[in-house]
Amino acid sequence: MEKIVEKLWPELNWIGNELLREKTAKTWELALMKSVLKPEDLYSIPFTLLCGPDLKVSFMAHKRCVVHAAKQCGEKMNEFFESDLPVNMDVLISGAILADVGKLLEYELDDEGKAVQGKYGKYLRHPFSGVSLAEEC
Repeated sequence: MEKIVEKLWPELNWIGNELLREKTAKTWELALMKSVLKPEDLYSIPFTLLCGPDLKVSFMAHKRCVVHAAKQCGEKMNEFFESDLPVNMDVLISGAILADVGKLLEYELDDEGKAVQGKYGKYLRHPFSGVSLAEEC
């Protein structure tokens, strides 16, 4: 599972703090173990179920874009504000990678392979399940 997460998230290497990097990866490993989704599904399911069937942006394309954007924002803030308002880049990147990890528990695939909100997701939405996964790790 570790190699799968590393393949999904090469951006983990941007986290300099080894313990935080490991815990971030472990959270994704745990989510994948608990999920009905396979890692390859993450490249085809939509990043949200709210935009209808025509949405072409996959979960992983969106997630990785968010991580890259967060990194660039943090770097710019550190450039402009320096020590007056420092951004901990390790925490920022870990948080961006972990955002929406709970969707792996919220989504299910229907009989046609289309992503839908599952029973678990109807009762516990992904922000809460994601925090629970991260807290466990």
